[in-house]
Amino acid sequence: MKRLFIVDYRENGVSKHQCFETSVVGPATDAAIVTACHACVGMNNDLDSVTEVFADMSAKELEEIALTPKILFLPSRHLYVNVEEVKRCAQLLREA
Repeated sequence: MKRLFIVDYRENGVSKHQCFETSVVGPATDAAIVTACHACVGMNNDLDSVTEVFADMSAKELEEIALTPKILFLPSRHLYVNVEEVKRCAQLLREA
């Protein structure tokens, strides 16, 4: 079964994202998927979120819309969110 993920992370303080398409055989726990995604972007980078996207598209197609408002309308499920990043974003919004 093909599964799509968007991984948001920080490399040397710079926010980045990567889209992954995987074929998972058998059941995989959310924790195992998050760990695998963290390993793909580099264990030395800060992981901000891992989101599974339920859409019939490739990782390349997902990458093309990942930074547009269209991404908000795709069905998805958050597997991991860095609480410190959420607090930082909330603070930025309060100051705006």
